Amino acid sequence: MKRFKEYLKEYAMFSTSDYVFDTNLYGDGNSLNLKIPISGPMFKRIWPDTIRTTVFHVLGAEDLYVLKKLEGKKKSISAFFSMMSRNLETGVAGGGGVVAELEADILISAKDDIMSQVDKTGRRWVELNWFENALGNMKSPVVDKVAKDLNKLIVTLVKKHLVNGISEGFIWEESDLMKQARAEDAANAKRAKERLLGKHKDPKLVIKNVGDAFDAWGNMKRHLKAGREGGGNRLRLVIKDYFDGVEKVIKKHKKGLGSIFYGYAKSKRQTDNAYDEQIVNNIKIKKLHYLPKKEEVENEEQQENIDAFVALYKIPAKAWSYSSELEIYTREVVAKETGRKI
Repeated sequence: MKRFKEYLKEYAMFSTSDYVFDTNLYGDGNSLNLKIPISGPMFKRIWPDTIRTTVFHVLGAEDLYVLKKLEGKKKSISAFFSMMSRNLETGVAGGGGVVAELEADILISAKDDIMSQVDKTGRRWVELNWFENALGNMKSPVVDKVAKDLNKLIVTLVKKHLVNGISEGFIWEESDLMKQARAEDAANAKRAKERLLGKHKDPKLVIKNVGDAFDAWGNMKRHLKAGREGGGNRLRLVIKDYFDGVEKVIKKHKKGLGSIFYGYAKSKRQTDNAYDEQIVNNIKIKKLHYLPKKEEVENEEQQENIDAFVALYKIPAKAWSYSSELEIYTREVVAKETGRKI
């Protein structure tokens, strides 16, 4: 689980390709370690009935203008429904300073830390194994099916973009593209295959099983000679195919995955954890809440930043003396929206 300061402020360290080809624990044919992109447009296409509700987001007063620029945008941020006062006290008074009350669209809702990561474009990613964690580490038929389909996706993409020949011990369904090429150019199938696969493929690369495919996937940049002539373009094509393939897999299992992604948001939104996590976008700032800083100089600077922001955008703000009072307020807001009593 991320440390709370990491939860308060996340820094984009890696590129999109770093997450797509992340080799963490690859090589065993286990797609549970694949990184899944949390794309607002993609999720909207799969689940058009958006859950729009009130959430809270912790940030520093100096970042208020950055948050303002995200209003109405597709870029996602991490928020919460519930957070214990001790975490508010440690995180807000000691690090963030401000809790923004937002109206937002829910992309993923969880009762604990989603362990999402951010790339340089601002897109968030989660590992597939989080889906089982969201179910209390229970084995899920839908997660197993998704994992198998993602295994197939990786093998298909490695076969399409890298492999010039598949070993006899590895059997996989021929792609529609290859079938079409063979039909259109039956008289010269070998040349048609080379034209589709490209001369950049490694004739020595042999795929005997799914684990081999994951090894090749993790080394995709090296295999495609990214950085050399044409390597970047080929890499972009692979990434596009990965995004398209992931969307098809999620859409295929949208009923089961929808329960995992949105079950908590549709429930009473109560957790036994220190805080829950909601990945949201299309935000609108409703109100600001803040606790005093312990250091007088820092407190004065924070107050000046908040006052200037409030004066410019006419957004209401409230200072709280105790974190316990702020926690009660956030719980009352959430309870009101879910129709339950505190």
